[in-house]
Amino acid sequence: MKLTICTSFYNVEKYMESFISQLKNQTCSDFVCILVDDGSTDKSYENCVRAIGRDERFSVIRHEKNKGLGAGRITGLEQVQTEYLTFMDPDDEIEKTTVETLLNDIHNTNSDFITYDYFTKNEKNKVELISDNTKTVKELFEAKSKLISHVWHKVYKKTLLEKIDFSFYKTVSFAEDLWLCTNCFLNAQNPVIIHNAYYYYKYNSTSLVHKRSEKSIRENIEVLKNLLKNPKLKEIKEIDVYIKDDSFHAFGHLIFPSKTNDFQKKPHFEEWRKLDSEIGIFLPEYLSGFVRKYVSFIRSKKDFFAKLMWFVLELKTRSREYRRFWRRSKLTL
Repeated sequence: MKLTICTSFYNVEKYMESFISQLKNQTCSDFVCILVDDGSTDKSYENCVRAIGRDERFSVIRHEKNKGLGAGRITGLEQVQTEYLTFMDPDDEIEKTTVETLLNDIHNTNSDFITYDYFTKNEKNKVELISDNTKTVKELFEAKSKLISHVWHKVYKKTLLEKIDFSFYKTVSFAEDLWLCTNCFLNAQNPVIIHNAYYYYKYNSTSLVHKRSEKSIRENIEVLKNLLKNPKLKEIKEIDVYIKDDSFHAFGHLIFPSKTNDFQKKPHFEEWRKLDSEIGIFLPEYLSGFVRKYVSFIRSKKDFFAKLMWFVLELKTRSREYRRFWRRSKLTL
């Protein structure tokens, strides 16, 4: 049995040699790696080809222009010939025994979707294990686990991914991991959670992934809209509640102020109402009376009063408690 490693990359020239080297030095050589250069404008492609040399386990596909991470991964998926695959990013790190571990777990579990723990590694090389005590998918979503929404610490059976319509996935570059992972959890026949870590996610505070912009906000909204319309969502209550709760916070960027980006320096009441009319925005039980009143003014088009409350919220953004709310995704007003 062989494992396919799919990697889509864009302008990561300084990481390519190290990434290829980590794969070449694996304790188990039973893998192939499909790399997709998503229109890099630096030396990523050249460095990748040079690092690969004549190693036939590696193949490189090149997009003429940048299409986004989702599209890059789809290009790789279309070339997969093995029964199982995983995703990796070239700016992250893996254990030397990763391929061996994953193949053993595939053999022992016969799972079509395996989720693992993982490590985070910051700019100061501080390593933290991300793990919990969850044993089932329902427990995972009930706990709002950090193991849910990343694609790179998971193993996928090819037949599982063939059940999913990826036409929407090709169009987004933000929150695409949540979309793919949720669809896998909804479609998997035998999902397994293994509390063992092999993947080091290198956190870069300057990365665009961690910076909120109008583009990322709007794509996040579109991802949650798409997931909420998935008929399978109703089949697993815990996933349904998780996505509804997450959608409130995603849509909340339209009506809650923030100093971190220009888009949230003014309210977008009409756009929020349009979303509410289309899908019926879910209000979590833990919302305060103040926030519920604010939402009721928006829904009833009493924008004069809603704007007064928005200004109060804007003042609260300067407080430590309110900033902590966005980081923890909990409203404490």
